[in-house]
Amino acid sequence: MFEFLKHITPKVKILSFSLILILLPGAIISYLSLKSIQEKADNQRIKYHGTVNLVRDKLESEIYHLETNFRNRVIDSLQMLKSEVEIQPLLQMADLGYSAFKNFVLVGMNGELITSHASFGLNKLNSNELHLHRNLSRIFSRAEKAEFIENNYSSAINSYKNALINTISPQEKALILSRIGRNYYKLQRFEKGINEYTKILELGETSLTIGNIPASIVALYQIAEGYEALGASQDRNGTILKLYRQLLDHPWDLSGGEYLYYLTSSMTEIRKIESSPGIDSTEAVILNELRSREERIIDQSKYLQLFEEEILEEINSDLRYLTSSEIKYKIYQTGEAMAIELGYFIIPPTIQQPQLSALAFRFDEDYLISELFPRVLSTVELGKDITVAILNEKDSLLYFQNNHQVSRYLVAENFTRYFSAWKVALYEKTGKSIEQLASRERRLYLALFVGILAVMLIGIIVLARAVIHETEVSRMKSEFVSNVTHELKTPLSLIRMFGETLDSGIVTEEGKRREFYSIIRKESERLTHLIDNVLDFSRIDSGKKEYNLEEADLVELIRHSLEAYKFHIRDRGFEIESNMPEKALMIRIDKDAISQAFLNLLSNAVKYSEDRKQIGVEIRREANSAIIAVTDHGVGI
Repeated sequence: MFEFLKHITPKVKILSFSLILILLPGAIISYLSLKSIQEKADNQRIKYHGTVNLVRDKLESEIYHLETNFRNRVIDSLQMLKSEVEIQPLLQMADLGYSAFKNFVLVGMNGELITSHASFGLNKLNSNELHLHRNLSRIFSRAEKAEFIENNYSSAINSYKNALINTISPQEKALILSRIGRNYYKLQRFEKGINEYTKILELGETSLTIGNIPASIVALYQIAEGYEALGASQDRNGTILKLYRQLLDHPWDLSGGEYLYYLTSSMTEIRKIESSPGIDSTEAVILNELRSREERIIDQSKYLQLFEEEILEEINSDLRYLTSSEIKYKIYQTGEAMAIELGYFIIPPTIQQPQLSALAFRFDEDYLISELFPRVLSTVELGKDITVAILNEKDSLLYFQNNHQVSRYLVAENFTRYFSAWKVALYEKTGKSIEQLASRERRLYLALFVGILAVMLIGIIVLARAVIHETEVSRMKSEFVSNVTHELKTPLSLIRMFGETLDSGIVTEEGKRREFYSIIRKESERLTHLIDNVLDFSRIDSGKKEYNLEEADLVELIRHSLEAYKFHIRDRGFEIESNMPEKALMIRIDKDAISQAFLNLLSNAVKYSEDRKQIGVEIRREANSAIIAVTDHGVGI
């Protein structure tokens, strides 16, 4: 490791230090920024949860004030009741006076259920028994025998008329008139029968009953049947309309099913009348108003039936544990797989007349969503980019502030006291989540962080490559110095050897002396060439190498260079085969550079050819180029 560091040049050290100095603080800052953004997102989430809780508490507080005021006013009104007949008018006033509530049901001590238009177990109509004196009883029995046993309807009519003369009770008259009319119908004398049923209506008392049914209802129903038999459709329609109105104006108890039977029958006929072409605009307006009342009664009758079958028992069980000031809310899963959220409270025992145990009610969700929530939320400051919504249990929108709907909420919290399946949710107006709000800055700093890491990684790679390169260069320089030293010793040794030989005077022959002088000259040229190579390497490494271009004979230059190197080559045992043009090959070159390049090739051929010591030198011309080729049979590159 330390040996490796020794080869790092000052330039690489400065580069490394600069890279670390610049990028490391950037990486630290980017990391801290990312951490800060995450903390900011967490703090924002906590802030939004706090805000949504405040909004929810404000809504629930407003609902609490509504219910408390409603309970107190209802109890005050109930304390003023004097009889049962005042209950339904009171509930009708509640229907109109409390927009936030609906489906009021008063529960009696004996399980009676009372709404504003329908009741269950409160307004039962009991059959008024006849207490006939002895003579009238005999006449009445004779009439019944003639009607039901002898099928002598005329005789039965006469007997009933005789009984009618001897009675003064309106109840007895209503019963006898209905029997006279029935026997006329059996005789197919419908006009006579209609006349008898009309007399029942003329008695003018609403308390009269025939069996468990109001006498006026039975009379109108039978009159309509008579007109139908006579084919008097207009009179029949008018009678049906009177029956329909009577049923809506004076509903009686739902237990027993008689009321709903007559109401359903008249509704069917009214639908036929509505679809007939002869109905005028006045009649249409009247029918629409009656239809609205009919729908309320039908809805309340269904609700009472559901209440009696599936809710009443649970409420009676819960009432034992309620205090007089407590309002309890509970969700009831009905048999129709429908959830009903119901509120109820105890009627204080101080209210003695009538005997009532509790009042149950439901919030009018449409009113809350369309009136109360917008009014309350309009006073809440959430910021220009935040809006609020109310969601149901399936996260579907029930209400959205400013009608600006988006798909994803920031935070949501369930109601705690009311509407436990509902949520209050905060939205960013473009639909972004908390993470998305912070994601832009996070992406920016993350990209910066990744970029810095990438630059650092690239810098490390470049630095490693530079160190490796510098190490390799240093190694090559060391090898180069070693090789050059060896290369320089050879020509110097030859020059010294032949110089000493000449200086000793041993060689006396002129030819030998010239040969030695020639070798000394050539070795000195080779020595000059080696020194020039070293100087060129230095100049190339420092970027100062310059070339001196001039016209020269390439063949002569290569031949001269080869001649200067020939002794060294032959001394190593190599044979040279040259193939050069006879004519001069003039070309613009730097003679020293070409000579050095050629001699380098020759030197490499000598160094790396051990087995086949043959070197070929060739010069040839191709188009606008001159080719110098040095061929050896060594190991190759």
